[in-house]
Amino acid sequence: MEWIDYLGLVGVVSGSLTFVPQVYKALKSRSVGDLSIWMILILITNVIIWLVYGIVRNDFPMILANAVIMSLSLLMLYFKLTFKK
Repeated sequence: MEWIDYLGLVGVVSGSLTFVPQVYKALKSRSVGDLSIWMILILITNVIIWLVYGIVRNDFPMILANAVIMSLSLLMLYFKLTFKK
């Protein structure tokens, strides 16, 4: 791997970690009333597009980042649909 690949992986980790505190807070409080379902749906749509782009380009850091963010976003959508307000 070249240095730019390592830089991409650092970006993947730092970008993906931004969702972890929100997922943790939602899980612990069992409350996501302040989160917009539209924001979550737009985020999931955006991540799907970037994931497909990464797959077509065979760009591992992009695939990894978007797979992690997709998982966390789908978890937030699940919380939004199942937790009581």
